[in-house]
Amino acid sequence: MKHFVFWAPEADERLQSLVRGDESDGRVVRAVREIDFWLARAPLDFGESRYDTVRVGFVTPIAVQFDVLADPPTVIVLDIWQIGRG
Repeated sequence: MKHFVFWAPEADERLQSLVRGDESDGRVVRAVREIDFWLARAPLDFGESRYDTVRVGFVTPIAVQFDVLADPPTVIVLDIWQIGRG
């Protein structure tokens, strides 16, 4: 089942800031593409459960917090941040 992926406005602003500041040769953009792939196709197989329907997923160099809704099948990205540099 494919899920609609929606970025909350605050998360989208943080994403845009991370992309603008990406000094890692596009690693942030590649990570976001991989995250979007997982969120749209198998969000419950991506990352770790936190509470209720909220999960956290990691693809270096970023992490996202997201909520998985069943009906309609939707994922809401709540937050994004940069993790380990290197």
